[in-house]
Formats: sequence, C-alpha cells, structure tokens
Amino acid sequence: MIEMKRQHLLTRTGQCDARFAQLLRWVVLTTLLLCTLPTAFAQLTTADIVGTVTDSTGAVIPNANITVVNIDTHSQRAGTSNGSGDFQFTLLPVGRYSVAVKAAGFKTANTATLAVEAGDRARADIHMEIGGESETVMVEAQTPLLQADNATVSSTVTAQSVQDLPLNGRNFVQLVQLVPGANEGPGNGLTSGGRPDDRRSTSGFSVNGQDDTLNNYVIDGIDNNERIIGSIGVKPNVEGIQEITVQTNSYAPEAGRTAGGVINIVTRSGTNQFHGSAYEFFRNDIFDARNV
Repeated sequence: MIEMKRQHLLTRTGQCDARFAQLLRWVVLTTLLLCTLPTAFAQLTTADIVGTVTDSTGAVIPNANITVVNIDTHSQRAGTSNGSGDFQFTLLPVGRYSVAVKAAGFKTANTATLAVEAGDRARADIHMEIGGESETVMVEAQTPLLQADNATVSSTVTAQSVQDLPLNGRNFVQLVQLVPGANEGPGNGLTSGGRPDDRRSTSGFSVNGQDDTLNNYVIDGIDNNERIIGSIGVKPNVEGIQEITVQTNSYAPEAGRTAGGVINIVTRSGTNQFHGSAYEFFRNDIFDARNV
C-alpha cells in the first residue's frame, strides 16, 4: 500500500512538472512575441538606408566608416561596411539624411541629401576615388527606377504635398485619392459621410476596386480602425501630418490583414528649426462665379 501511494505521488509530481514546463514555454513564447511587436510597428513608421562601398574599379571596400546625419534634427548614427562592402542603417525616422563615407587612401564621399519615406529601404551605393581623406567628393543621390530592396507596392504623399496641395474642408483623405489605384468611394457608402445618419467628413475611397470598408488605417504604426463600419478612427489635422504612405499590393507582413489598401499616416516630430502655420475658413458669396 505504501509503495502504491509513493508511485501515485511520483506520478502526480511528474504531471505537475510537465504542466509547469508547458506553462513556462508559453510564457517565454508570449514574451518573445511581445518583444518583437515594437519592431514590427516601427517598420511602418521608419526607414532603412542600405548601400555598398566600392572603388573606381568596382572592388568592394570593407571597414569604411559611414556616418548618417538627419539634416533636420542633426541626430547621427555611425557604422562600418562589412567584408563585402555592404552597410545598413535600420529604423531611421523619416526625413532627409546626409551620408558621409571615409576610408584610408580614399577621398571622403558625401551624399548631401537623401530623402527617405516610411517603410522605405533606400539604397545609397558609394563609389570612392583614390586620394586623401581631407578631400571631399560630393555625391548626388539618385532614386532608382526599380526598387529592388522592397517588394511592397506603395506610393507616398510627401510632407511638401501635404502642406501645399489645396484641400476642401482640410480633409487629408483627398490626398490619399491622388495615389495610383485609389479612387473616391461610393457617395452613399458607410464611410462617405453623406448618409442621413452620418455627417462626418468622408473617409471613403476604394483601392484597386475593393470595397471602401476594407482598408487598413495605421497612424504612427498603431491600429487606427473604427471597428463598427470599417472607417478611420482618428483623423489628425493637416499640420500634424508628416507624410502618408499607401500600400496597394504585396503588403508588408506587419501591415497586412486587408483586401483594400494600407493607409499609414506618420505624424510630424520636432526639428531644430522654428516652424508653425495658421489657417482661416473664409467663405463669402462675393467670390462665387457669376452666371453668364
């Protein structure tokens, strides 16, 4: 009898250990998933700069010192090229950057302005010339006709367009409709703002012929969807928008879940320069066109 009780106790102890081990595995797995979420969100609001450092003959230059500087905030990051001459800077805030490359026996190469957009993977290949490091060669950034480092089909409404293009009612959704593949949604759709029970400004548009409620709205990498009718949740004011990126095909893994388009809004951040804006709604019939 005592031996049977001992075996029963050992069995229950083994079962408890197995359950504890399984629980521990789930805790570790959940922790790892939570740790990767910020990176996934950041990929929607940041950009990468990649490139290869070569000499005039096309041979790669390893261990070159690369410095990337944000022109607006003067924040900088430094790194070196690897054995294949490649370098990359990830999770960079969107904006304009300068890229300086130094290597022993070569002139310093400086790319003055390289603009990157949200989700972009901009390529800045550097071709260095033989000479002293005190000499500087200015490199003009060229936008490639084919984006070979990212398969996502997307278009970006830049900060300049957001600020300069005219809008009726200061509704930024009109800017999204400028993107290839995006068109105005139906006038009586759930997101149109024209239904008898809804007087909000329209957020309705169709991407590649899909329903206007099948779009995925993201703001600074955070879900921004209104769950009841499939519309946008928060509409930032125009002055607060840095840029709008619309993915229309081959969506990035962190931005999927939709048959329509992925509308990613990046809000503006501070810079080292003072800036501001003002506006006024002014509508008067003296400006109306006269009937002929």
